[in-house]
Amino acid sequence: MQISRTTPCNKIEIWQPRYKDRKVLIAKFKVGVHNQIVFTKAKHLMDNDWYLSGETIRNSALETNGKIPCYAVDVDLLEPLERV
Repeated sequence: MQISRTTPCNKIEIWQPRYKDRKVLIAKFKVGVHNQIVFTKAKHLMDNDWYLSGETIRNSALETNGKIPCYAVDVDLLEPLERV
């Protein structure tokens, strides 16, 4: 996904995806209109920044991580983020 450098993008840091079902848990309160996803512990995903729109995230199932409500987004929906 190409986004202008001037477009505000909500940065969400995630340790790693949930590998058993290929989902990314994103806290409900962190979701914005444009979201930049950064993985901090998954070495094969750390090289890129990823993009998810707020609408795509909100269309995913709502689950819990044990403490707070989170959206469970499929890893295949992540798009590489490119700032132009």
